[in-house]
Amino acid sequence: MTEPTELHEVFADLPEGLQNGIRDLGWATPTPVQSKSLPPMEEGRDMIVQAHTGSGKTGAFGIPIVRALDPLKPVTQALVMLPTRELANQVAGEIAALGKHLGVRCLPIYGGVGYTQQLEGIEAGAHVVVGTPGRILDHLGSGNLNFDNVRTLVLDEADELLSLGFWPDMREIEKYLPKERQSCLFSATIPERVRSLSRVFLNDPVFVSPAEGQLAPQQIEHYFMVTTAQEKEANLARILEDEDPESAIIFCNTKDDVRFVTAYLQRLGLDADQISGDLSQAAREQAMARIKGGNLRYLVATDVAARGIDISDLSHVISYSAPQSPEIYVHRTGRTGRAGKAGIAISLVSGLDIGNFRYLQNVNKIEIKERKLPTEKDTLARLRARLSVKVEQEIRALPERDRGAKIDRFIPMVEDLVANKDGKRELAALCAFYLKEHKPETTVTETRAAATPDSTSDSGSDSGSDSADDERYNTAPERGPKSKGSRPGRSGSRNRKGPRGRKR
Repeated sequence: MTEPTELHEVFADLPEGLQNGIRDLGWATPTPVQSKSLPPMEEGRDMIVQAHTGSGKTGAFGIPIVRALDPLKPVTQALVMLPTRELANQVAGEIAALGKHLGVRCLPIYGGVGYTQQLEGIEAGAHVVVGTPGRILDHLGSGNLNFDNVRTLVLDEADELLSLGFWPDMREIEKYLPKERQSCLFSATIPERVRSLSRVFLNDPVFVSPAEGQLAPQQIEHYFMVTTAQEKEANLARILEDEDPESAIIFCNTKDDVRFVTAYLQRLGLDADQISGDLSQAAREQAMARIKGGNLRYLVATDVAARGIDISDLSHVISYSAPQSPEIYVHRTGRTGRAGKAGIAISLVSGLDIGNFRYLQNVNKIEIKERKLPTEKDTLARLRARLSVKVEQEIRALPERDRGAKIDRFIPMVEDLVANKDGKRELAALCAFYLKEHKPETTVTETRAAATPDSTSDSGSDSGSDSADDERYNTAPERGPKSKGSRPGRSGSRNRKGPRGRKR
């Protein structure tokens, strides 16, 4: 008879059935994120955990979830929300393996498949539900799911949940959850928008990072991508499509590049305009008014023309041309991440610029991480995910009795379209137009009642500069009055007990 694998002391106090599940998965030694996350989660603390895919984060929340469950109660006691069906299957499989010897039932729930198997799993009494917010909300709205007994909530890959437009669904699901619960958020990056999400779902969370020094949540994320000079404009367009910024300034080093990039983006149908020294003051002010008013997504500019620009809602700064000095990089990237909001700075770097770019990182003492350029396959998969989220939200908004007349009647037409090349092109055009016109809600923001001007401003603004007072924002959305028949949200006092009855 084979001796059971000896487990690390971190796993030594776990129930024997759970230890056997850990052995089945081959987890003899905990990963760094598991070692740091397990103690506070076992104590019932809410947590923000910075953890990448492959770091062992499923075990970090899966082990405490399984340990806290009562398998004899056929009700949902834990909920894990995540962005994709692939991740839902993976996480559900690992949690099911952890709880196999204890009789734990874990059910993946996601869209794009039939309801029958999911309904059977719910009726069987799933102890843990792992799924995407859209389909979870469908089951809640139909009365199939009940979260009254949920003691643990996990938001996995929270940054991706927001990027794909799941925020409205998550906000609605929160109304169905009990006030007294443990909530944990896991994310590869912790920009301000993720911290904003934590303020809605978490209470006095502890921050955990497997990296030494406990990385602090950052307000601006800095990245660079290596490209050839010949493919730079095409790669810029793909980045814009993949990132889908709410608003962005694209910096060029010369007026010729500003004109070229603006014309290229406009030819692709992107909402872009320019400011440069060649433009009249009236034309510059018109472009500035458009982007400040939310009527322009992409502003292309030189550093000189952009002096004094002060836009509180700017989500991205993209350097089409690498900055020529460390000071210029600081001035460019300082135009995002304002007023307590998240910001992303991306630099396209090619050829000899790579050496200079590494130099400016050292001078500015800013960690700028390299990211691979998105491939066409990556971008299409991301667009498909955004499209699915938005369409699901619109279908859900229709009363079920109206869906046959307004949606299902078109199914024969769609089947005819996909049968030939011209029809497929028509459908592709519809997808392109729909994605262009319908932008998912990705930001968790709300204006604070007592707004104060932002004292941050750029120095050295010229006579052509344009500035405005920024508003401070409280990033937690308002919990307005609930509609009749909806479950109560977690309004009122935040002083509550943890899942084990500990006063918070």
